[in-house]
Amino acid sequence: MGIAILGTGRVAEIHAEALTEMYPDALVGGWNRTFERAEMFCRRFGGSAFRDLNDALNNSDVEAVIVTTKTETHFEIAKQALECGKHVLLEKPLCTTAEEIGALADIARKNALICMPSHNYIYAPIMRRMRARVERGDLGKIGSYWALFNNVHPADVGQPDLVMRELMIHHVYSMLFFLGRPSTVTATATNTHFENRNADDQIMITAQYPGGTIANLWGSFSTDDATREPWSVYFKLLGTKGGAMSAWDQIKFGPEPEPLWDDASYRDSFLHAHEFFLEHCLAKGTPPLSSLEDAQDCLRILDAARMSVKSGEKTAIDYS
Repeated sequence: MGIAILGTGRVAEIHAEALTEMYPDALVGGWNRTFERAEMFCRRFGGSAFRDLNDALNNSDVEAVIVTTKTETHFEIAKQALECGKHVLLEKPLCTTAEEIGALADIARKNALICMPSHNYIYAPIMRRMRARVERGDLGKIGSYWALFNNVHPADVGQPDLVMRELMIHHVYSMLFFLGRPSTVTATATNTHFENRNADDQIMITAQYPGGTIANLWGSFSTDDATREPWSVYFKLLGTKGGAMSAWDQIKFGPEPEPLWDDASYRDSFLHAHEFFLEHCLAKGTPPLSSLEDAQDCLRILDAARMSVKSGEKTAIDYS
């Protein structure tokens, strides 16, 4: 399976590391709007730099692409890739609107291709086993779900909607993976750290389910958790018959150029997502664990959370 990476920025480096660890010869090449950056990327990870996007998409050795460009370009690039007969692993946030994601789903179905959201956290083996236990009923009725994230980011990177758009989407697709669709959300957001005072750096979303389950989604770019058992990245399900949890901070290394890059669980989540994409979706036709429809729901839930932040009230989620 020949792979091309489209967009050779920071996150593309982790994708390339994961891919080449599993399959050293799978990377055919990379494309970037700045050709020199693509050349530097390929010198480091392998393959050839494509000068033009069409060169990558029309290359017969490229059977699938990983799209890691800016979110606002995802739709057009993924659409073009699917229309050229390439399978797609698409970074999140997938698109700017749910309608764009729906259009990609239609094109993928029409061409019998896989377009998989890179919802990488849920592909970790422990997360998949946790869901299996939920589905088996081993935990009983789920009363509460907790997704907690505390990882300080530089104060000067703050911009409006950054934490909601880039961080809380992980919480939401993980919630959908375990529990399905909630009916309402209540959300609050504040600034304690970012220099841009219009940029919230910590957010709490409480999602309620018709059966009474409550999901608690906390995300902060303002502080680290320096306590003995840190809630750096932490998932927990509590049910009437049992509970399950997954926490990062198992293997740490550094220093690294970006926040969280020193955590092996973060890096390994890309490897697990690539493994499922290649060995299950493409080789066996297995559907992704998180679908394009789930990605649409993520945007709808986050839009409801934004409305709740503004109004201060519980907000119903419109899934239509």
